[in-house]
Amino acid sequence: MKPAQDKKIYFLFLILSFLFLVSSIGLENILVTKTEWLHHGNDSSLPHMGWFFFKNDIWRFPLGSNPNYGMELGSSIVFSDSIPILALIFKLFRFFLPENFQYISIWYFICFYFQLYFSYKILNEFTKSYLYSFISSIFFLVTPILIWKFQIVPALTGQWVLLFALYIGLTRKVDETTYQWLFLIILSSLINFYFLVMIAASYSLLRLINLNFKKEYIFKLLKDFIFIFLILVFTMYVAGYFEIRLVDTLSLGFGRDKLNLLGIFDSTNNINNISFSWILPDLKLSYGEETEGFNFFGLGQIILVFFAFFIFIRNKYSSSLNLVKINREIKSFFIISIFFTFWALSNKISIGSFTILEIPLNKYVYGLLSTVRPTGRLFWIVNYFLLIWSLIIIFQCFNEKKSIIIISFLLLIQIADTSAGLKDRMFFAYNKNKLLKDNIWGELFSKYKIIKSTFPENYSSAFATISYTIEKYNLEKTNIIKLAKINRKEVAEAKYNLYKDFTNKILSKDTVYLIDKLGQLKHLKHLFKDEDVGFFYRDNLWLMVLNEKNLMNSNDKNELNKLKLNVLKIDKKENLNFKNKDSYYGLGWSHNFGKSGIWSEGQISTLLFRVQNNDNDLQLELNCKPYLNKKNKSVEFDIYINNKFKKKVKLANANDEILKFIINKNFIKDNEIVVDFIFKNLVSPFEVLESPDARKLGILLRDIKINQI
Repeated sequence: MKPAQDKKIYFLFLILSFLFLVSSIGLENILVTKTEWLHHGNDSSLPHMGWFFFKNDIWRFPLGSNPNYGMELGSSIVFSDSIPILALIFKLFRFFLPENFQYISIWYFICFYFQLYFSYKILNEFTKSYLYSFISSIFFLVTPILIWKFQIVPALTGQWVLLFALYIGLTRKVDETTYQWLFLIILSSLINFYFLVMIAASYSLLRLINLNFKKEYIFKLLKDFIFIFLILVFTMYVAGYFEIRLVDTLSLGFGRDKLNLLGIFDSTNNINNISFSWILPDLKLSYGEETEGFNFFGLGQIILVFFAFFIFIRNKYSSSLNLVKINREIKSFFIISIFFTFWALSNKISIGSFTILEIPLNKYVYGLLSTVRPTGRLFWIVNYFLLIWSLIIIFQCFNEKKSIIIISFLLLIQIADTSAGLKDRMFFAYNKNKLLKDNIWGELFSKYKIIKSTFPENYSSAFATISYTIEKYNLEKTNIIKLAKINRKEVAEAKYNLYKDFTNKILSKDTVYLIDKLGQLKHLKHLFKDEDVGFFYRDNLWLMVLNEKNLMNSNDKNELNKLKLNVLKIDKKENLNFKNKDSYYGLGWSHNFGKSGIWSEGQISTLLFRVQNNDNDLQLELNCKPYLNKKNKSVEFDIYINNKFKKKVKLANANDEILKFIINKNFIKDNEIVVDFIFKNLVSPFEVLESPDARKLGILLRDIKINQI
């Protein structure tokens, strides 16, 4: 009877998964030829665009290499979250697939099904109750941590691999399941790196916790670890994990994107204004704790977990709980859960808005820990374990009928309470009005198959706007991307080469340039005003194309003529911030990690502004400080005013300094002033092992001011 009963349950899971899929993305969008819905603004277009360029490219080695998506920036299907295992499988059949094939809807169906399947398998192993296990498995399908990532990062919807790990770890002896763990570790590496971290760490801890200290067991442990490690490294290499440098895996966010001790009660993400509870209030945690640290249980699960803990500590039910208390695998996962909880909390433990403990870290330790930046995700496996443990406790302490009534009631509370979040993530309708519609795209992309941003970076601000158009016109290469990791050195060099070409008035003949920032647009207009270069303002985007000036319509010309350099008022100090896209800076500047001021980056950096009608000489003041390091004890640069050499500067003091120089009125034409900084022998923080930052920094410019003489 058992196999027959299980088959009925699995068939029900297929139906439930399909209904959940249809209600999530719409009936028409489950078709593999429908792709418009993937470009609705969230990161769901990220894996699809990685797949689009990967599918249309030749086979390379490593197999996951994907250079046309990112171009000089370094790319693979791993870093576009393209669910490598599906990308590699489907590319084998690319000649048989429709041109606009997508597998994200297939992936969602797989995720929903296995989320139900593995939770059911675990619970049925402990309870032997089909109905109880079936009802309980619904908790795992509607859990907020799953729905929160749905349609944001599709790869992270694959949380069923964590349930798979819990199934093996809770129901099998770890030293007898080496090959099952090997399969799961390799599988997780081909889905998402963070799943790999949780599963590999769980396996390692299970082996150590259950270690027999006899010589033969220690030898077997080492042999198994080395065996798994070698196969994993080879798999990661083939998938494209090592297409960037190891140092480029380090990033800011450790100690920020973490778990808060009240995170399981915080239902609201204020950044996106999304609440997962109709009842529980918003606790207003920090940005990182509400996004990557999101671990809200839901009211039904909160009641369930606390009720189970209450039962567990009461003597009344102690005899009923022998199975749980003596189970070695459950006790092992309690230890593992404690480990992951502390890792998720990071070195900065907070309760609500209060930090109760902060442990200072050596920069090298911080760098190592930063390979897993959003530590809040690491609590997911703990979240699932506590849910499983609580459901087992309920069943052990009550008869089957009462257990089913209790968990059915709590499931209704869970669904009712979290329906606000479910509604936001499900039943969505993408905005077709966001798709680009102007005829210029067809005219240009019938001739040009490359589109580049004038400000290449791993998270392009234009990506969500342009992604569908790139797919629609079957472009071959782009650096307008979203990638989890990039080669920082290559990104920096790509910028410098691009800006050097712009300064020398060189544009590629096969490329459409998407102009990212208004300050850059004004600078490019200044550089190419006398050249045969078309500037187009369409669908709220600015494009630049060599030899296409004749395609500009009256609106393009009018909008271009309206663009004037910003006026720098006499005797008024202007603070600079890279977040301000329409400022006094053109090409060659970069961010200061969200703080005020802008860093010069690369060999050439430019300021552009207008002054009021004036018949006198002017004095320009620059408040700046140099980037000094153990290799460069000073920063040297030449200053040019309107293409005329003005001054040679050498800064050897790490403090702020005011540079002052006279601008002769005869240098000024049409009240416009262009200040070029030409730097020499710059060194990046990475080159002197200060940080992973590969930018060649010159000066941090805080503010500028102009005075009359």
